[in-house]
Amino acid sequence: MKFIDVEGSTPIADCSGLIPGHITTLAQLNEWEKNNIIAAQKKYLTRRRKHAFDSGFFRAVHRDMFDATWEWAGIFRKCNFNLGVDFHQIQIEIKKLSDDVKYWQDKKTFGLLEQSTRLHHRLVQIHAFQNGNGRHARLIQDIFLFNNNHPLPSWPSGEIIEKTDIRSRYIKALKSADEGEYKPLLKFIKKLTEI
Repeated sequence: MKFIDVEGSTPIADCSGLIPGHITTLAQLNEWEKNNIIAAQKKYLTRRRKHAFDSGFFRAVHRDMFDATWEWAGIFRKCNFNLGVDFHQIQIEIKKLSDDVKYWQDKKTFGLLEQSTRLHHRLVQIHAFQNGNGRHARLIQDIFLFNNNHPLPSWPSGEIIEKTDIRSRYIKALKSADEGEYKPLLKFIKKLTEI
């Protein structure tokens, strides 16, 4: 089975961890994953709670998003891909991110939307998991905003994971953030909160 990659995505070359045996196409995989993710959204976006945005929480959310789809759900990757930090650095980078989030919250360094956008970007940049990193980062941002009573972005579901103009703008904004320029990504996400 070979899935076609889109720009900015982690290639799915190894399907050995795929749990449902009936999936043979990317469309079937996307639909199955979507249902798994909806269940995770219901879990995290229906009741406000205080979360520690740390390694354990990030892994738990990823597991809840993909546990009916992939055996490696919630497990940090153990090899390098076309994106992300060296896999040996994942734990270190996640710890730095967790410390930064706590600092931003304690010191109110940025507004809530910018804190959540920086959190989102850094998770994508680290690319801690074998797959699903963008969707995971978007749900983590939603959880952060939801628990701080902030309007959530209306993510364009299919358009952001398929090859579309919206995905191209999103990837371009993420690449700007890679260079330390967060304004394009913040603007992109802010517009989604106003829909």
